[in-house]
Amino acid sequence: MDGVTDREFRELVLDLGAVGGACTEFVRISSHMVRRHKIERELGAGRDDVPVAVQLMAAGTDYLAETVGQAEAAGAEWIDLNFGCPVKRVCGRGAGSALLDDPELLGAIVAETVAATEFPVSAKVRLGTSDSSRLGEILDAAAAGGAAMITLHARTRAESYALPAHWDQIAQAVDRVHARFPGVLLVGNGGVDSAEDAHRMQAETGCDAVMVGRAALANPFLFNEACGDAPATAEQAAAFALSYLDRMCESASFGRFKQLLRVYRAGSLFTAEQRLALLRSSEPDEVRDALRARL
Repeated sequence: MDGVTDREFRELVLDLGAVGGACTEFVRISSHMVRRHKIERELGAGRDDVPVAVQLMAAGTDYLAETVGQAEAAGAEWIDLNFGCPVKRVCGRGAGSALLDDPELLGAIVAETVAATEFPVSAKVRLGTSDSSRLGEILDAAAAGGAAMITLHARTRAESYALPAHWDQIAQAVDRVHARFPGVLLVGNGGVDSAEDAHRMQAETGCDAVMVGRAALANPFLFNEACGDAPATAEQAAAFALSYLDRMCESASFGRFKQLLRVYRAGSLFTAEQRLALLRSSEPDEVRDALRARL
């Protein structure tokens, strides 16, 4: 979720203790190898409790193996390949979900990555560009290329993030992948906004796991709730937001904190009027005081 979330937010969510694995925002390979120091910056401090993957995005195989080597040296626990980003500027350069129209090249990128590392490789895909007519080819290409796990976002590129997601397509993908490529995991993604949605997706589709992205911004405690914990209290939600605000202010990114505040719903901290007033504020201390008042 490049430009939507960041390393600091991810680390705070992982600190809550309920996430099974995570990926960085995508690291794009273009005209040269991506060097270790940049990947280290995306990964952040190493963790012993949760495996964190580097997500790579490439339009072809150039500089891919070299970048994978740099990712290993930086401490990535596995490599995730992004074939799902629907953003126009990404697809216009032949990367992200543009590759869904070329399953052969998609498979070659997976195979090149697998050959370059002993770590697991996963692939994030969508149903297709405008429809799901080539989904079978896409899944087969990723699995035959050696992906240990495929995450299927149940929308097309054209649908972007519009609702609803097509969970029936996840169920069909599960059947296909499990039958043709035993041992390859199929992860469901898209349209999960609550812990109840996560359980329902697994029950309805049979997917091996559920990936959650944007919904975690609204409720970073969603994963804990999916594991059986009670919903976050206002105090817990305020403490999380306050920690994120402090980290953002350290990097002079008060605007990034406001991006979270705009969608943050955990703990029902604020009324609509209070939220709007805080979004209009230019003073971090004003927001900090409002959060501390809920502790």
